Amino acid sequence: MKGIHNTDSMWSFKNLKKIDKKTLCRTVKEQMPFASFVLAAMILFVACYHSTLAWMYGRYISADSYYSHGFLVPFVTGYLIWRERGRLRDKDPGFSWLGLFVMAIALLIHVFGTIIYVFSVSGFSIFLLILGLSLFLFGGRVTRIILFPLVFTIFMFPLPSAFIGVVSFPLKLFVAKSGAWIAGLMGIPVYLEGFYITIPAGSLLVGNPCSGLRSLITFLALGSILAYFSPTSLWRRGLIIFLSVPTAIVSNVIRVPTLITISHYWGLEAAMPGGFWHDASGIMVFVIGFFLLICFTRMLEWGSTGKST
Repeated sequence: MKGIHNTDSMWSFKNLKKIDKKTLCRTVKEQMPFASFVLAAMILFVACYHSTLAWMYGRYISADSYYSHGFLVPFVTGYLIWRERGRLRDKDPGFSWLGLFVMAIALLIHVFGTIIYVFSVSGFSIFLLILGLSLFLFGGRVTRIILFPLVFTIFMFPLPSAFIGVVSFPLKLFVAKSGAWIAGLMGIPVYLEGFYITIPAGSLLVGNPCSGLRSLITFLALGSILAYFSPTSLWRRGLIIFLSVPTAIVSNVIRVPTLITISHYWGLEAAMPGGFWHDASGIMVFVIGFFLLICFTRMLEWGSTGKST
């Protein structure tokens, strides 16, 4: 283990630029135990988590997925870590026994999730495993620098279906009521019964994808990134993340009366799932919400600049 965690190693961030060919060959030989450890860890990880990874993939590609963005999260995390390469060069990697403890807890959670056959619990253990592995291999100082990119990986692990049902139900009800009310203000005869919205052209069902939960998860991820890049105080960054919630809800509420209006004037088929207007309204929701979130972020930054001057 000394070869892995030696702070004088040529693999330290400070000395990466100084390696010549002969030194590189010698260093590679010295670091073979580390490479073997990484390879063995990857094989062991796939062997232990193959069922969980297959479940995550299925959740990503399902028709009513709330986590289709999950494929992008590792790439975003990798980019965010790459941006910190300058700070990482100034830090010598160490190790922390706390990381080993966190990894042990993660594996116990995985075993528990496997026993009760709840993959979301096992998925959460991967998140803890990532944090623990970073602490164990690189130490607390390096982990603090890349803490946000590591924490951002939480957005790639699907929530339990039961929790999604509990959250999406009131969201869907709110969206249906708000959408019907706005459509009524626009002069369209509307009758709401549960999640069914009846207009002269026929009945529309506010389905799970229209509940706004997908937008909520996506905008929380976007809000987190905007807060991370925002050069403002910690509480303002927290406010940016908090504002992601009403932004997602409001932008999604706009979608329902839009589809009601399209159905009223062009027929129900025009607003059916899979159609142009249904998909276009989803893109419109994202654009409107992202624009609002950018505006909120800029206003908070301007407020912070104004106070500092």
